[in-house]
Amino acid sequence: MWPLYSLYFPMKKCNLCGFPVLKIYKGVFGLRCLGCGSTYIHRAIGLIIQEIIPEGEISVYEMSSSGALFRFMRRRYKDFTCSEFYEDVIPGASKEGIQCQDVQNLTFGNESFDLVTSTEVFEHVPDDLKGFKEIYRVLKMGGYFIFTVPLSDSEKTVERAFIKDGRVEHLLPPEYHGDRIRGQNRVLTFRNYGMDIRFRLESIGFELDLRVINDERHAIANGRVIVCKKSLRI
Repeated sequence: MWPLYSLYFPMKKCNLCGFPVLKIYKGVFGLRCLGCGSTYIHRAIGLIIQEIIPEGEISVYEMSSSGALFRFMRRRYKDFTCSEFYEDVIPGASKEGIQCQDVQNLTFGNESFDLVTSTEVFEHVPDDLKGFKEIYRVLKMGGYFIFTVPLSDSEKTVERAFIKDGRVEHLLPPEYHGDRIRGQNRVLTFRNYGMDIRFRLESIGFELDLRVINDERHAIANGRVIVCKKSLRI
């Protein structure tokens, strides 16, 4: 059935696993891979990784333990580390076989990884600058941090909340996202990023390239991926 269908409607394929991508939900996340379940965000970041990061003996850290990108990375790289953030677990310890890490205070040593990846994480990190510094610290010289966040065309990032004396202080009405561990509408958004995210990352020492991916073959439209390199000149 698929070959006949594709004669009339060229089939879009997932670049992570090769399965067809079809519209199965409404909205921008509705184009899903029938094999791995990837969204356009997973496919966009995967396309960048396939382009600039070779397969082989490199050390990789992905800030999740499930999902389409996680499975793609685990197949592609043997030296692969993953984690989750659990509120009830000490960073570096494990829960159900998955280690806990707080990106604001990673337990890994300096220059541990050639590549670090994350999708839609840093808008939920209370002190994102501290988190970016930690990523820089654990990257090897010449290593890459490739990630996504919800990114608007606005010049300035909108700060929505912050932590003071261990309590959340809201600057704007609370905005929540969901994840696999905490559920829908349970993860507080601390900020809505604008284009000035570039200056946050460059101030740490990263070389930065904001890539906008449009690739009809893989059903990717306006996939915004931030590619950071720990410069050999720093």
